Amino acid sequence: MTTASSIPPELLLEIFEWATFYPDAYTTAYKPFCTTAFSEAQPTCRDTDISYSLALVCRLWHALVTEFLYRDVRIGYRQSALKGALCDKQGYGRFVRRAVLPFQYTSTPTWSPAPLPSVEILKFCHQLEVLIRPRSPPLSAVSQQFQFDADSLPLPSLKRLEWNYNLDAEHSGGINSLGATLQNAPNLQYLFIGCVPRSPMIDFRQISLPSLDTLAISCLSGQLMHQICYRWALPSLSHIVLGAVSVPDVSTLWEVYGEQIKSLELGRHASFLVRDVITSALNHCSQLEELNYHMFFTLPPLLHESHDSIHTVGLHSAPNLMFMSDDAWMLLERHFETLIEYLSSLHTLRLFGDWSNILTDPRFAPIFVKLCQRECHLVVV
Repeated sequence: MTTASSIPPELLLEIFEWATFYPDAYTTAYKPFCTTAFSEAQPTCRDTDISYSLALVCRLWHALVTEFLYRDVRIGYRQSALKGALCDKQGYGRFVRRAVLPFQYTSTPTWSPAPLPSVEILKFCHQLEVLIRPRSPPLSAVSQQFQFDADSLPLPSLKRLEWNYNLDAEHSGGINSLGATLQNAPNLQYLFIGCVPRSPMIDFRQISLPSLDTLAISCLSGQLMHQICYRWALPSLSHIVLGAVSVPDVSTLWEVYGEQIKSLELGRHASFLVRDVITSALNHCSQLEELNYHMFFTLPPLLHESHDSIHTVGLHSAPNLMFMSDDAWMLLERHFETLIEYLSSLHTLRLFGDWSNILTDPRFAPIFVKLCQRECHLVVV
Protein backbone atom coordinates (compact mmCIF):
# COMPACT_ATOMS: atom_id res chain seq x y z
CA MET A 1 0.00 0.00 0.00
CA THR A 2 1.39 3.38 -1.05
CA THR A 3 1.81 5.91 1.76
CA ALA A 4 2.00 9.68 1.47
CA SER A 5 5.72 9.61 2.35
CA SER A 6 6.50 7.28 -0.56
CA ILE A 7 4.91 9.53 -3.20
CA PRO A 8 7.55 11.49 -5.15
CA PRO A 9 7.53 15.23 -4.34
CA GLU A 10 6.99 16.05 -8.03
CA LEU A 11 3.76 14.06 -8.02
CA LEU A 12 2.68 15.60 -4.70
CA LEU A 13 3.14 19.05 -6.20
CA GLU A 14 0.86 18.15 -9.09
CA ILE A 15 -1.75 16.79 -6.68
CA PHE A 16 -1.58 19.91 -4.49
CA GLU A 17 -1.87 22.14 -7.56
CA TRP A 18 -4.97 20.26 -8.69
CA ALA A 19 -6.51 20.33 -5.19
CA THR A 20 -5.95 24.01 -4.43
CA PHE A 21 -6.17 25.86 -7.73
CA TYR A 22 -9.44 27.61 -8.51
CA PRO A 23 -8.99 28.89 -12.07
CA ASP A 24 -12.04 31.18 -12.13
CA ALA A 25 -10.38 33.39 -9.51
CA TYR A 26 -7.38 34.07 -11.74
CA THR A 27 -8.70 33.86 -15.28
CA THR A 28 -8.71 36.82 -17.63
CA ALA A 29 -10.91 35.01 -20.17
CA TYR A 30 -14.56 35.91 -20.57
CA LYS A 31 -17.05 33.24 -19.46
CA PRO A 32 -20.81 33.77 -19.87
CA PHE A 33 -22.77 34.49 -16.70
CA CYS A 34 -19.69 34.11 -14.49
CA THR A 35 -18.07 37.53 -14.42
CA THR A 36 -20.20 39.58 -12.02
CA ALA A 37 -21.43 36.57 -10.05
CA PHE A 38 -17.89 35.60 -9.07
CA SER A 39 -16.62 39.11 -8.54
CA GLU A 40 -19.37 40.11 -6.12
CA ALA A 41 -19.92 36.83 -4.29
CA GLN A 42 -16.39 35.45 -3.92
CA PRO A 43 -14.18 37.92 -2.02
CA THR A 44 -11.74 35.13 -1.12
CA CYS A 45 -10.61 31.94 -2.78
CA ARG A 46 -11.90 28.67 -1.45
CA ASP A 47 -8.50 27.03 -2.06
CA THR A 48 -6.93 28.81 0.93
CA ASP A 49 -8.50 26.55 3.57
CA ILE A 50 -7.33 23.49 1.65
CA SER A 51 -3.78 24.85 1.54
CA TYR A 52 -3.87 25.50 5.30
CA SER A 53 -4.94 21.91 5.96
CA LEU A 54 -2.26 20.43 3.73
CA ALA A 55 0.44 22.58 5.35
CA LEU A 56 -0.38 21.12 8.79
CA VAL A 57 0.13 17.47 7.81
CA CYS A 58 3.93 17.28 8.07
CA ARG A 59 7.10 19.27 7.40
CA LEU A 60 7.49 17.90 3.88
CA TRP A 61 3.95 18.83 2.93
CA HIS A 62 4.35 22.24 4.54
CA ALA A 63 7.44 22.90 2.42
CA LEU A 64 5.72 21.72 -0.75
CA VAL A 65 2.47 23.60 -0.19
CA THR A 66 4.06 26.93 0.77
CA GLU A 67 3.84 28.16 -2.82
CA PHE A 68 0.08 27.54 -2.87
CA LEU A 69 -0.40 28.85 0.66
CA TYR A 70 0.80 32.31 -0.34
CA ARG A 71 -0.70 32.33 -3.82
CA ASP A 72 -3.82 34.04 -2.51
CA VAL A 73 -3.60 36.58 0.32
CA ARG A 74 -6.13 38.78 2.08
CA ILE A 75 -4.66 41.92 3.56
CA GLY A 76 -6.28 42.48 6.94
CA TYR A 77 -5.68 43.30 10.55
CA ARG A 78 -2.55 41.11 10.85
CA GLN A 79 -0.63 43.15 8.30
CA SER A 80 2.68 43.10 10.17
CA ALA A 81 2.75 39.29 10.25
CA LEU A 82 1.91 39.06 6.55
CA LYS A 83 4.51 41.66 5.66
CA GLY A 84 7.12 39.75 7.65
CA ALA A 85 6.34 36.53 5.81
CA LEU A 86 6.49 38.15 2.39
CA CYS A 87 9.69 40.12 2.87
CA ASP A 88 11.83 37.69 4.90
CA LYS A 89 14.77 35.78 3.45
CA GLN A 90 12.43 33.12 2.04
CA GLY A 91 10.88 35.71 -0.25
CA TYR A 92 7.32 34.36 -0.11
CA GLY A 93 6.12 37.50 -1.86
CA ARG A 94 7.16 35.94 -5.16
CA PHE A 95 4.37 33.35 -4.75
CA VAL A 96 1.52 35.86 -4.45
CA ARG A 97 -0.72 35.91 -7.53
CA ARG A 98 -3.96 37.30 -6.07
CA ALA A 99 -4.58 39.84 -3.29
CA VAL A 100 -7.78 41.04 -1.62
CA LEU A 101 -7.44 44.56 -0.22
CA PRO A 102 -10.46 45.97 1.68
CA PHE A 103 -10.74 49.75 1.70
CA GLN A 104 -10.64 49.95 5.50
CA TYR A 105 -6.98 48.92 5.32
CA THR A 106 -6.08 51.80 3.04
CA SER A 107 -7.87 54.47 5.09
CA THR A 108 -5.97 57.68 5.84
CA PRO A 109 -7.50 59.23 9.00
CA THR A 110 -4.20 60.94 9.92
CA TRP A 111 -1.13 62.04 8.03
CA SER A 112 1.99 59.91 8.29
CA PRO A 113 5.32 60.10 6.45
CA ALA A 114 5.48 56.30 6.45
CA PRO A 115 3.82 54.40 3.58
CA LEU A 116 0.59 52.54 4.22
CA PRO A 117 1.39 49.01 5.52
CA SER A 118 -1.04 47.48 3.02
CA VAL A 119 0.73 49.18 0.11
CA GLU A 120 4.09 48.06 1.47
CA ILE A 121 2.77 44.49 1.39
CA LEU A 122 1.75 44.85 -2.27
CA LYS A 123 5.25 46.08 -3.11
CA PHE A 124 6.62 42.67 -2.18
CA CYS A 125 4.18 40.93 -4.56
CA HIS A 126 6.19 41.30 -7.76
CA GLN A 127 4.10 38.71 -9.64
CA LEU A 128 0.68 39.98 -8.58
CA GLU A 129 -1.87 39.19 -11.31
CA VAL A 130 -5.22 39.77 -9.59
CA LEU A 131 -6.23 42.58 -7.23
CA ILE A 132 -9.63 42.74 -5.52
CA ARG A 133 -11.06 45.85 -3.87
CA PRO A 134 -14.18 44.28 -2.30
CA ARG A 135 -17.45 45.96 -1.42
CA SER A 136 -17.07 48.02 1.77
CA PRO A 137 -19.13 46.65 4.69
CA PRO A 138 -20.91 49.00 7.13
CA LEU A 139 -18.08 49.85 9.50
CA SER A 140 -17.43 52.53 12.06
CA ALA A 141 -16.54 55.97 10.72
CA VAL A 142 -13.10 55.81 12.34
CA SER A 143 -11.96 52.82 10.29
CA GLN A 144 -13.05 54.40 7.00
CA GLN A 145 -11.76 57.95 7.18
CA PHE A 146 -9.98 59.15 4.03
CA GLN A 147 -8.63 62.56 5.01
CA PHE A 148 -5.18 62.46 3.39
CA ASP A 149 -3.62 61.20 0.19
CA ALA A 150 -3.21 57.46 -0.15
CA ASP A 151 -0.02 55.86 -1.48
CA SER A 152 0.34 54.66 -5.03
CA LEU A 153 2.45 51.92 -6.57
CA PRO A 154 3.17 50.47 -10.01
CA LEU A 155 1.34 47.25 -10.88
CA PRO A 156 3.02 46.09 -14.10
CA SER A 157 2.14 42.39 -13.68
CA LEU A 158 -1.56 42.99 -12.89
CA LYS A 159 -3.90 41.29 -15.37
CA ARG A 160 -7.23 41.31 -13.55
CA LEU A 161 -8.75 44.05 -11.39
CA GLU A 162 -12.07 43.75 -9.54
CA TRP A 163 -12.97 47.18 -8.23
CA ASN A 164 -15.96 48.09 -6.06
CA TYR A 165 -16.35 51.84 -5.81
CA ASN A 166 -15.94 53.60 -2.48
CA LEU A 167 -16.55 57.30 -3.18
CA ASP A 168 -15.04 58.49 0.11
CA ALA A 169 -11.88 56.54 -0.62
CA GLU A 170 -11.78 57.73 -4.24
CA HIS A 171 -11.02 61.29 -3.14
CA SER A 172 -7.81 60.20 -1.40
CA GLY A 173 -6.27 59.03 -4.70
CA GLY A 174 -3.46 56.51 -5.01
CA ILE A 175 -4.44 52.91 -4.42
CA ASN A 176 -7.94 54.13 -3.44
CA SER A 177 -8.60 55.72 -6.84
CA LEU A 178 -9.74 53.65 -9.80
CA GLY A 179 -8.19 56.07 -12.27
CA ALA A 180 -4.83 56.12 -10.50
CA THR A 181 -4.79 52.34 -10.18
CA LEU A 182 -5.60 51.87 -13.87
CA GLN A 183 -2.77 54.22 -14.84
CA ASN A 184 -0.42 52.01 -12.83
CA ALA A 185 -1.66 48.77 -14.44
CA PRO A 186 -0.86 49.11 -18.15
CA ASN A 187 -1.06 45.36 -18.83
CA LEU A 188 -4.56 44.86 -17.47
CA GLN A 189 -6.67 42.37 -19.43
CA TYR A 190 -9.83 42.08 -17.33
CA LEU A 191 -11.66 44.81 -15.40
CA PHE A 192 -14.76 44.54 -13.25
CA ILE A 193 -16.28 47.74 -11.83
CA GLY A 194 -18.89 47.25 -9.10
CA CYS A 195 -20.90 49.40 -6.70
CA VAL A 196 -21.07 52.13 -9.34
CA PRO A 197 -22.73 55.22 -7.82
CA ARG A 198 -25.13 57.26 -9.91
CA SER A 199 -22.84 60.28 -9.64
CA PRO A 200 -19.25 59.05 -9.43
CA MET A 201 -16.40 61.47 -8.97
CA ILE A 202 -15.37 62.90 -12.33
CA ASP A 203 -11.86 61.78 -13.20
CA PHE A 204 -10.09 63.79 -15.89
CA ARG A 205 -7.24 61.30 -16.26
CA GLN A 206 -6.55 59.86 -19.69
CA ILE A 207 -6.43 56.08 -19.30
CA SER A 208 -4.76 53.77 -21.81
CA LEU A 209 -5.23 50.02 -21.40
CA PRO A 210 -3.95 48.47 -24.63
CA SER A 211 -4.43 44.85 -23.49
CA LEU A 212 -7.88 45.11 -21.85
CA ASP A 213 -10.09 42.43 -23.39
CA THR A 214 -13.05 42.17 -20.97
CA LEU A 215 -14.90 45.01 -19.27
CA ALA A 216 -17.65 44.13 -16.78
CA ILE A 217 -19.73 46.85 -15.10
CA SER A 218 -22.30 46.29 -12.36
CA CYS A 219 -24.33 49.33 -13.47
CA LEU A 220 -23.51 51.64 -16.35
CA SER A 221 -24.07 55.26 -15.32
CA GLY A 222 -23.87 58.33 -17.54
CA GLN A 223 -20.64 59.71 -16.09
CA LEU A 224 -18.93 56.32 -16.13
CA MET A 225 -19.96 55.81 -19.78
CA HIS A 226 -18.55 59.26 -20.61
CA GLN A 227 -15.22 58.37 -19.01
CA ILE A 228 -15.00 55.01 -20.77
CA CYS A 229 -15.87 56.49 -24.15
CA TYR A 230 -13.94 59.78 -24.09
CA ARG A 231 -11.14 59.42 -21.53
CA TRP A 232 -10.20 55.74 -21.86
CA ALA A 233 -8.41 54.09 -24.77
CA LEU A 234 -9.29 50.39 -25.01
CA PRO A 235 -8.10 49.18 -28.43
CA SER A 236 -8.33 45.46 -27.53
CA LEU A 237 -11.76 45.52 -25.87
CA SER A 238 -13.79 42.57 -27.17
CA HIS A 239 -16.20 41.55 -24.39
CA ILE A 240 -18.61 43.79 -22.48
CA VAL A 241 -20.76 42.73 -19.53
CA LEU A 242 -23.45 45.13 -18.31
CA GLY A 243 -25.03 44.12 -15.02
CA ALA A 244 -27.56 46.97 -15.27
CA VAL A 245 -27.94 50.38 -16.93
CA SER A 246 -29.06 53.69 -15.43
CA VAL A 247 -28.80 55.72 -18.63
CA PRO A 248 -31.66 56.03 -21.15
CA ASP A 249 -29.41 55.33 -24.12
CA VAL A 250 -26.15 53.36 -24.35
CA SER A 251 -25.60 53.94 -28.07
CA THR A 252 -22.57 56.15 -27.32
CA LEU A 253 -20.78 53.06 -26.04
CA TRP A 254 -21.45 51.23 -29.31
CA GLU A 255 -20.49 54.24 -31.42
CA VAL A 256 -17.03 54.28 -29.84
CA TYR A 257 -16.35 50.55 -29.40
CA GLY A 258 -18.97 48.88 -31.61
CA GLU A 259 -16.56 47.90 -34.39
CA GLN A 260 -14.44 45.79 -32.00
CA ILE A 261 -17.00 44.20 -29.68
CA LYS A 262 -17.28 40.42 -30.16
CA SER A 263 -19.61 39.53 -27.27
CA LEU A 264 -22.19 41.29 -25.11
CA GLU A 265 -23.74 40.05 -21.85
CA LEU A 266 -26.67 41.61 -20.02
CA GLY A 267 -27.27 40.99 -16.32
CA ARG A 268 -30.24 39.90 -14.28
CA HIS A 269 -31.78 43.34 -13.84
CA ALA A 270 -35.15 44.91 -14.65
CA SER A 271 -33.46 47.90 -16.30
CA PHE A 272 -33.19 45.79 -19.45
CA LEU A 273 -36.98 45.47 -19.48
CA VAL A 274 -37.24 49.27 -19.53
CA ARG A 275 -34.47 49.98 -22.07
CA ASP A 276 -33.93 47.97 -25.24
CA VAL A 277 -30.17 47.58 -25.18
CA ILE A 278 -29.92 44.65 -27.61
CA THR A 279 -31.39 46.46 -30.62
CA SER A 280 -28.92 49.35 -30.42
CA ALA A 281 -26.05 46.89 -29.97
CA LEU A 282 -27.08 44.90 -33.04
CA ASN A 283 -27.40 48.07 -35.10
CA HIS A 284 -23.96 49.40 -34.17
CA CYS A 285 -21.77 46.36 -33.41
CA SER A 286 -21.02 44.87 -36.82
CA GLN A 287 -18.54 42.34 -35.40
CA LEU A 288 -20.80 41.07 -32.61
CA GLU A 289 -20.60 37.26 -32.59
CA GLU A 290 -22.02 36.24 -29.22
CA LEU A 291 -24.98 37.54 -27.22
CA ASN A 292 -25.80 36.41 -23.67
CA TYR A 293 -28.71 37.63 -21.56
CA HIS A 294 -31.34 36.72 -18.97
CA MET A 295 -34.42 35.97 -21.00
CA PHE A 296 -37.04 37.02 -18.43
CA PHE A 297 -35.21 40.26 -17.58
CA THR A 298 -34.63 41.52 -21.12
CA LEU A 299 -36.79 43.07 -23.82
CA PRO A 300 -36.72 41.20 -27.14
CA PRO A 301 -34.98 43.32 -29.78
CA LEU A 302 -37.12 45.14 -32.34
CA LEU A 303 -35.53 44.09 -35.62
CA HIS A 304 -36.67 44.77 -39.17
CA GLU A 305 -33.83 43.16 -41.09
CA SER A 306 -31.56 40.17 -40.82
CA HIS A 307 -28.30 40.28 -38.85
CA ASP A 308 -25.59 37.88 -39.96
CA SER A 309 -22.73 38.43 -37.48
CA ILE A 310 -24.08 36.59 -34.41
CA HIS A 311 -23.54 32.83 -34.37
CA THR A 312 -24.03 32.06 -30.65
CA VAL A 313 -26.68 33.16 -28.17
CA GLY A 314 -26.72 32.25 -24.48
CA LEU A 315 -30.03 32.43 -22.64
CA HIS A 316 -30.31 32.30 -18.86
CA SER A 317 -33.60 31.03 -17.41
CA ALA A 318 -33.45 32.86 -14.05
CA PRO A 319 -37.11 33.49 -13.16
CA ASN A 320 -38.57 36.96 -12.85
CA LEU A 321 -41.24 37.16 -10.14
CA MET A 322 -42.73 40.19 -11.91
CA PHE A 323 -44.32 37.88 -14.49
CA MET A 324 -47.14 35.39 -14.19
CA SER A 325 -46.64 32.07 -15.96
CA ASP A 326 -48.55 33.00 -19.15
CA ASP A 327 -46.80 36.38 -19.44
CA ALA A 328 -43.42 34.70 -19.03
CA TRP A 329 -44.25 32.29 -21.85
CA MET A 330 -45.29 35.13 -24.12
CA LEU A 331 -41.94 36.82 -23.48
CA LEU A 332 -40.11 33.54 -24.10
CA GLU A 333 -41.90 32.99 -27.40
CA ARG A 334 -41.12 36.53 -28.55
CA HIS A 335 -37.43 36.03 -27.81
CA PHE A 336 -37.20 32.75 -29.72
CA GLU A 337 -39.25 34.11 -32.62
CA THR A 338 -36.88 37.06 -33.01
CA LEU A 339 -33.74 34.94 -32.70
CA ILE A 340 -34.95 32.40 -35.26
CA GLU A 341 -36.27 34.91 -37.79
CA TYR A 342 -33.65 37.67 -37.73
CA LEU A 343 -30.30 36.13 -36.71
CA SER A 344 -29.47 34.45 -39.99
CA SER A 345 -26.07 33.05 -38.91
CA LEU A 346 -27.24 31.68 -35.56
CA HIS A 347 -26.09 28.07 -35.17
CA THR A 348 -25.82 27.58 -31.38
CA LEU A 349 -28.25 28.35 -28.57
CA ARG A 350 -26.75 27.71 -25.13
CA LEU A 351 -29.16 27.36 -22.24
CA PHE A 352 -27.95 28.40 -18.77
CA GLY A 353 -29.81 27.85 -15.51
CA ASP A 354 -32.68 25.42 -14.94
CA TRP A 355 -34.57 24.73 -18.16
CA SER A 356 -36.21 21.44 -17.15
CA ASN A 357 -39.74 22.82 -16.81
CA ILE A 358 -39.46 24.84 -20.02
CA LEU A 359 -38.05 22.10 -22.22
CA THR A 360 -40.68 19.57 -21.10
CA ASP A 361 -43.59 21.96 -21.56
CA PRO A 362 -45.71 21.12 -24.67
CA ARG A 363 -45.59 24.79 -25.67
CA PHE A 364 -41.87 24.46 -26.35
CA ALA A 365 -42.32 21.72 -28.97
CA PRO A 366 -43.08 24.06 -31.93
CA ILE A 367 -40.14 26.26 -30.95
CA PHE A 368 -37.86 23.23 -30.98
CA VAL A 369 -39.13 22.23 -34.43
CA LYS A 370 -38.28 25.67 -35.82
CA LEU A 371 -34.80 25.47 -34.29
CA CYS A 372 -34.26 22.08 -35.95
CA GLN A 373 -35.43 23.48 -39.28
CA ARG A 374 -32.89 26.27 -38.92
CA GLU A 375 -30.22 23.65 -38.03
CA CYS A 376 -29.60 25.53 -34.82
CA HIS A 377 -28.04 23.42 -32.08
CA LEU A 378 -29.56 23.58 -28.60
CA VAL A 379 -26.96 23.09 -25.87
CA VAL A 380 -27.87 22.80 -22.19
CA VAL A 381 -24.88 24.08 -20.24
